[in-house]
Amino acid sequence: MSIEGSRGIEVASPGPHSVRETYRSSMTWSSMFADFMQLTKPRILVMILLTVGVAIVAVPNVTVSFWIFLHAVIGTGFVAASASTLNQWMEQEQDALMPRTAKRPLPDGRLTSLEAAAFGWALVVIGTIYLGVFTNWTTAMLGLVTWGLYVWVYTPMKQFSWWNTAVGTLPGALPVLMGWTAAGGRLDQWGGWLLTLIVVLWQFPHFMSIAWLYREQYAKAGYQMLTNVDPSGRSAAWHAIIPAVTLIPLSLLVLHPVSIFDWVLFALSVATCMGQILASWAFMKERSTQTARKLLRSSLVFLPAILTLVVVRSFT
Repeated sequence: MSIEGSRGIEVASPGPHSVRETYRSSMTWSSMFADFMQLTKPRILVMILLTVGVAIVAVPNVTVSFWIFLHAVIGTGFVAASASTLNQWMEQEQDALMPRTAKRPLPDGRLTSLEAAAFGWALVVIGTIYLGVFTNWTTAMLGLVTWGLYVWVYTPMKQFSWWNTAVGTLPGALPVLMGWTAAGGRLDQWGGWLLTLIVVLWQFPHFMSIAWLYREQYAKAGYQMLTNVDPSGRSAAWHAIIPAVTLIPLSLLVLHPVSIFDWVLFALSVATCMGQILASWAFMKERSTQTARKLLRSSLVFLPAILTLVVVRSFT
């Protein structure tokens, strides 16, 4: 490709590869480290590790050492970071089409596809072995299942079925069971599954709001989201309301109040649930950017709040 200079001289214009090479030649170790960290989706990673930590302390009649807690968080962090990295590696062409993701390291050319793939595969191998050696192999296998569902089921499913959101809630919540088993909890205990189900249901209002806010970008990238299958947004609203309502009885089962203080905790959980329910109902009545953003904010308040209540309950 070339352009004509001001004096009529044809001058070669830099192509995408030369721009990429120029950028990479000026990269520092710190900027490259930051790009690799961006592949791991740090904000999502923090939320995942929060659920792991809560599950560890929520196991009844078990005293967990600091080292087990630390090993579970580190190992799960490696596996979850791998899933996010390989998700971006597989979706780099779609990410380039959406303004919200076009500046990620892969579509922006700051990292190569080979670098991202090697990083992602190394993380899952290290994380799985780490969990098996320093916690137990049940936790390690749960991590591998979670990783497989996210990378090899949920990620490609976004291209052909709106059910991807429902499927994606499973790898989003299974780290809870990883924390549960790392602390010595058993898979036949209802407590771990109920706590996992809370995280599953929480994701519906959260992701429906995001799906509405970015429905045009998702459609451009070829993703089959519920908000594109039903452009009215009513289906997405119902997928937000029903799980939000279901979280109230589920919170009762998880907190299983006995004392007056326990019932106070449950009342606080109901108040937190009501925030999501009201935001979901407002979105049902008027599907707009404003109501979707309120729903998103309410979901971001709900999960830390309910997990805090679970932790407080575990120490009473």
